Amino acid sequence: MIRPALVVLPLVVLLAACGRDGGRAGGPPPPVQPYLGGPVPLGHWGVGPIRADTLFEQPTLQALFPNAKVSDSLYPVAADETLLTITVVQDGVTVLEIDDSNAYAPNRDDPLVGKVRLLGGPVRGPRGERIGLPWREAGFDLSQCELGEGRAVDTLDCARRGEGAITYDFVIRGWGSHVDPPSQAVLDANGYLKEIVWTPPPNMRPKPPPAPAKPAGS
Repeated sequence: MIRPALVVLPLVVLLAACGRDGGRAGGPPPPVQPYLGGPVPLGHWGVGPIRADTLFEQPTLQALFPNAKVSDSLYPVAADETLLTITVVQDGVTVLEIDDSNAYAPNRDDPLVGKVRLLGGPVRGPRGERIGLPWREAGFDLSQCELGEGRAVDTLDCARRGEGAITYDFVIRGWGSHVDPPSQAVLDANGYLKEIVWTPPPNMRPKPPPAPAKPAGS
């Protein structure tokens, strides 16, 4: 049986090796323009028209997804605690769920987007991964994964070297363990991709303006 410590370390190394900048996954960034339909592009640079400097607010995101229903939502994390998220629903399918962040736009009190979870519809990973993709077809092994925590509990959270901004959460039917990884047989038979997560790379966040120079003699 593989112990969790042997699984967790490689993923940490993978993310650290690429500085969580995502390498060049997804190719060069396409122009930012409203998403109207079709496949949702994903890369180190962002998700569809969402970038690391996109404001976390419903009007901004509604303008980026004009054909979708974009609304504030509350995600329960404990009996007395919720997180504010924004969901993007198009053609009756929840496509994206967007988290808040602790980063802010320069000279503004408005937060920037946090993690963006690709949940359904026409979303695709950089290598064509789709939600529901069986584990055995995804091209991962346990050395690229760690046990999910928090809202990702009972999943495997996986990443490829050079894709640190993009991670993949796999659900395994019939596993239900918070402690030990599933066996390879259970993974191959019952594992599938639940969501793809893009985390804004810190080096793509807008930089704060320089502090004003102090007057001479002060």
